[in-house]
Amino acid sequence: MKLHTLLPILSLCLWLTACGSDVFYIPIDNKLGNAKPLSKTDDTIRVIVPEKITQYVAKARSDDSDWMKNGNAAQYLMSAKQDTEDQFKALGYQLTDTGLHSGGGGHPNVIAMVDSGVLKTYDKTYTWQVPISTDPTTGQPNMWDTQGQTVTMNLIYYKIKIVRPIGKDNPLFTCNNSSLSMNFCTYSQDNLSTYETIFEGYGTMDTNARSPTYILDHLTSSVLYQYPTLLGKKRVFQISQPFFEVTKVTDAPTN
Repeated sequence: MKLHTLLPILSLCLWLTACGSDVFYIPIDNKLGNAKPLSKTDDTIRVIVPEKITQYVAKARSDDSDWMKNGNAAQYLMSAKQDTEDQFKALGYQLTDTGLHSGGGGHPNVIAMVDSGVLKTYDKTYTWQVPISTDPTTGQPNMWDTQGQTVTMNLIYYKIKIVRPIGKDNPLFTCNNSSLSMNFCTYSQDNLSTYETIFEGYGTMDTNARSPTYILDHLTSSVLYQYPTLLGKKRVFQISQPFFEVTKVTDAPTN
């Protein structure tokens, strides 16, 4: 393969973070609660985000130097909500107050609390071999040079807790939406005494991708993969690039 055709492929591999085997891994930890399981006919779900989104949006709209960082943080929460809703729809569950600027006019009886963001940021160097000379008799490369590129990686988390609020007047049913929450319904704290837990899920992804929607599509798809058949298991999902496709599901190591 000629160098001028190889470089675009290398750049694409670097952007996707999985050049070698065209896969990456998403470890998850799913736990089954003791509440009545979700019903596709009797339950209506509202997906809500942490109240901290209002702080991120306020900062993003300000003249502060960290406005972009806070805008990205808000994007992770927005994508977590929308991609979670997409997964529930694909699974056949009923939802209310969906999408952007969703408000709170619906009447859910199940709440899905989601959260997402950056756990850590670090640098990773990718290297590859490039031919620098060829054998004049065969045209085959006979000398190679090692080149590299350092990229900034982020470890992104996604978590979800699906709950049945106790009591019709439960505060979780109140939609505290505002322009600063992008009109999403929010929750301020995790009060264990106000609900029964149906399911808890958690997943992480190492990536240098910059699209929260792309990242959360992979994370939500992994955590909610074939829900509810893989409940109560720690799993590692081997995912192909660039679109979500589970190629292998294995039990996570116990150590």
